[in-house]
Amino acid sequence: MEDRDDPTIPNYGLPSKILCKVVDVDLKAFPDTDEVFAEIVLLPDPEEHEGSTSGSVTQKIPANSFRKILTTSDTSKHGGCSLPKLCVEKAFPPLDATKDQSSQRLVAKDLHGASWSFQHVHRGDPKRHLLVTGWRPFTSSKKLKAGDACIFMRGLGSGEIYIGVQRTTRIKKVCTDVDGNTMRHGVLFHASYAMNTRTNFEVIYHPRMCASAFIVPYNTVMEALNVNYSPGMRFEMLVDEGEDPEHIPNKFSGMITAEDDIDPARWPNSEWRCLKVKWDVSSSCRVLPPRVSPWEIQPLGLAVPHRQSSISIDRNRSMASELMIRNNPFSRTSENNQWGGLQSQWLTLSTSEVGSSSRQDAMDVDEDE
Repeated sequence: MEDRDDPTIPNYGLPSKILCKVVDVDLKAFPDTDEVFAEIVLLPDPEEHEGSTSGSVTQKIPANSFRKILTTSDTSKHGGCSLPKLCVEKAFPPLDATKDQSSQRLVAKDLHGASWSFQHVHRGDPKRHLLVTGWRPFTSSKKLKAGDACIFMRGLGSGEIYIGVQRTTRIKKVCTDVDGNTMRHGVLFHASYAMNTRTNFEVIYHPRMCASAFIVPYNTVMEALNVNYSPGMRFEMLVDEGEDPEHIPNKFSGMITAEDDIDPARWPNSEWRCLKVKWDVSSSCRVLPPRVSPWEIQPLGLAVPHRQSSISIDRNRSMASELMIRNNPFSRTSENNQWGGLQSQWLTLSTSEVGSSSRQDAMDVDEDE
């Protein structure tokens, strides 16, 4: 989970990947930072299941959203927040354009269910869309600074407006009451205990801080491993270089230079980031990972059925303690589960990720989500 993991940490007899069934998914956010995370309850199952399971994934709910990076003016004690015209027209209720100074009251819910009231106006010369009354209390409460971003979304359910926050300063530690080695021991120990006792264990997944997806759809892994990867093979991979909700990932190409274990002592014959690669891009893009997993890439010239994964990168991000696993001997199902379609899927959990190193972020647990 860090750049230099302690090689003396045992693997507790775990294989490099574990076949699991998703029992429950809770989507949450830290109250002090609004950083999102998912609590995923998994049930280990050592038997492989034939047939496709990807059809159980729910379709992505269509919604209009946009991301606004806040300027110094947006976060000052005076004035409001200036919003781009095209984004506002798509995501907000329409304003009466015939008036010289059109305005409307907007109520937006944050990730914790709290409602925030804003006055949306269209005024000035040239005219601009602004959030005025109510904006200052919001920025003060959330302690927003220039460079932070707000995400506005409309179109879910009854058409309510939602507002989220993404900060330029990432949280440094997920848990402050345990040190890194203790946490890594706990990750492996509880996963091993869950496998031996056929009980649930919980993964806390942070999409903006993880190295690569450590939970991957079962079919995606199995289909990718049917390809005979070898040095000299060329490939493409989707890379998300931004955090705009509607940003389209870029496609980068490269060549496989070698195939070997990332941690041969503790995780021999692991497919986790087992491919060393050389990218076709210039040295300015050194943030691209030097190692990839087979299911993250699409070989060129081959008809491979598995869907490409997408990784996210940011030059200014650093790895943090991003994964905690807690033993949970009791099944837990949420009636209002927003990821209900995942519960019937069989997934693989990469345990060798605990000893990996990276400077990149993760894709979501499932590409469609």
